[in-house]
Amino acid sequence: MTYLALIGDIINSKELKDRAQVQEQLLGLMQAINKDYASVIVSPFTVTTGDEFQALLRPSDNIFQIIDNIQMQLLPVQIRFGLGLGEMLTPINDKQSIGSDGPAFWWAREAINHVHDKTDYGVARIALSCDNQLIQESVNSLLASGDFIKSKWTANQLAILKALLEQQSYQEQFEHQMIADALGIKPSGFSKRLKASGLKHYLRSRKAAAHLIIAASRSNDQQQSSEEENHA
Repeated sequence: MTYLALIGDIINSKELKDRAQVQEQLLGLMQAINKDYASVIVSPFTVTTGDEFQALLRPSDNIFQIIDNIQMQLLPVQIRFGLGLGEMLTPINDKQSIGSDGPAFWWAREAINHVHDKTDYGVARIALSCDNQLIQESVNSLLASGDFIKSKWTANQLAILKALLEQQSYQEQFEHQMIADALGIKPSGFSKRLKASGLKHYLRSRKAAAHLIIAASRSNDQQQSSEEENHA
């Protein structure tokens, strides 16, 4: 079965003045994410060192919503993410994401190392690695475009994404009035802010990336099932 491994790492964590407080906040956030997204989590988000965490998930539309939730909750702290699509070779620990191993995590480690080494002028925050080069390149192009859009946002524009996450409305089509009310601004002011942000392009690219990951996962599982039948 194909899984999606995620590894996250706080950028320049040793330089944080309130490092201990951030680590404590990260622990609490992991617990909340595990509860809110339990339906797609196979092995829960676990802090593996003081500044790094990981999880194993089912490929789903929720992946970038989860990542943006983590990023937004920890601002202004910045995090890089590596995603790996692949199988697992050892039994999966459903209590904590420690001790299990397989290509999914190998690919995730390769992806986060890639983000560390190639930051696209300091704006890249996430990458995917897998054994399908076309999927990997397509997804990473979408992710890089989204990260570039996001890097240009003002605090007011970031607030729109935060409001969408709080309203569980992580999609291109959403009720403008609801988000404007949540932000306490007039609809006309909200429309201007939204248009200038490119947020809908960002959400569209994230959705497309998630769908490519899901399609690749299903294709891998079908191929594996076919091979098992041939060997039976």
